[in-house]
This record gives sequence, C-alpha cells and structure tokens, in this order.
Amino acid sequence: MKKYLISGLLAISSVVFFSHSIVWAQAEEKKVLTPEEMAEAAKKLEEAQQKLKKVVKNVPSVDNAGSITGVVTCQKMRNSADAIVFIEKVGDNKFAPPTEHAVVDQLNLTYVPRVVAMQKGTTVDFPNSDAVRHNVFSPPTAALQFNLGTYPTGVVKEVLFDVVGETPLLCNVHSEMAGFAVTFENPYFAITDKDGNYTIEGVPPGKYTVKTWHEKLKELSQEVTVEAGKATKVDFDLKRRR
Repeated sequence: MKKYLISGLLAISSVVFFSHSIVWAQAEEKKVLTPEEMAEAAKKLEEAQQKLKKVVKNVPSVDNAGSITGVVTCQKMRNSADAIVFIEKVGDNKFAPPTEHAVVDQLNLTYVPRVVAMQKGTTVDFPNSDAVRHNVFSPPTAALQFNLGTYPTGVVKEVLFDVVGETPLLCNVHSEMAGFAVTFENPYFAITDKDGNYTIEGVPPGKYTVKTWHEKLKELSQEVTVEAGKATKVDFDLKRRR
C-alpha cells in the first residue's frame, strides 16, 4: 500500500514541480504572483488536498456496531473543516495500529493536509513536493518532538507517531508553514468536512465520552450511548479559546 501511495504521490508532485517550478521559486523569493499564477497554484493545492487522506486508523470488525454522527459548528472560522471528534476510551483502549502510512506533503509552502488525525502507532511519510527545500520539525510543547533537517524536492522522510496528543508541524525555512498531526489511543475518531459533518463508524454498543479537538477552538465533550445497529447524533458548537 505504501509503495503505491508514495509512487502515485511522487508522480503527481513531479507534474507540479516541472510545470510550476517558476511559481514556487517566486514564492520562495517573496515575489508577488500574478492572478493567473495564484489561481493555478490554488487549483493544484486543492487537488493535492483531495488526494491525501486526513484520517488513518485501523477499525476492528464489531458485530452489531453502531455509529456516532453529527455536525460541528466552528464559530468565527472560515468554515467548519478540520475539527476532530473522538471517543475518549473504548474498552481498554488497546488496538492494533494501522499498517497504512499517513502522508503529509509539502506543496506551495503549505502542509497538505493541514490537519491529519491518526491512531497511535501510525507512521507518517513527509515528502517534499515543492521546488524549494523544507525542514519539518515540531516544537518542545508537541506530543512528539522531532526534527527532520532540511531536504530537497523528491525526498520522503518517515516519523513513527507512537504517542497520543497534538503535534504541531513547523518549518525552520518557512515560518508561515503550519500543520497539525493529532494522534489518538483508539481508532474511533473522525474529522469534519467544510460543512462540519462527521461520522464515526463501527462503534461497539455502549456508553462513551465523546470529545472534540480544534487547533483554535475550545474543546467540548458529551456523554453518549451507542445502540447496536443505530446512529447516535451528537452536535457540537465550538467557540474561541479564552
């Protein structure tokens, strides 16, 4: 799976690199892009966002499983995307990690995707698809501290996220770059789309505490009961942290 994912990703990035190296070089030098260049760069970035997974987990098969679904409203944000809804604890919270790798690319001086939600024990690939060098690292406050050093286009580096919590992603070369890798103890979590919709599938029947994560908004939690074969609706209204 990893081999084909990375091959496909590098094939996409090679097109971006050869056809838009001038655009990226101008961005690196802080030059002003033309409206046409900006539109083309935005299009490529959107295409990349759609191709890469924002969620990587290994959900076990459960008989008579239910689900948790709803809408998260993110107050005073451009949209309601990239909020994470997760179950705090399921059973003993011991689950086999996914074998599939997560991928966080670097494209147009942006982390793609900006937010990735993963189960503990997931390996993340960090390819560089820009025409400039990048340095991926996390700050001292991160759940996982690492520094991959500076590396050029076409190079892919790996990091095992064997932790739980929030790990901000930064770049020593480009201070404007920022992303988040958020890891969870169990595989019962979901990330919202731009309209705030989410669904956590395959949940064993039972009573749970459901919580939210957002890079800028206050965490909320609710107690819920999941019934066999049924969907439990849970909505959240997230507001700014004080």
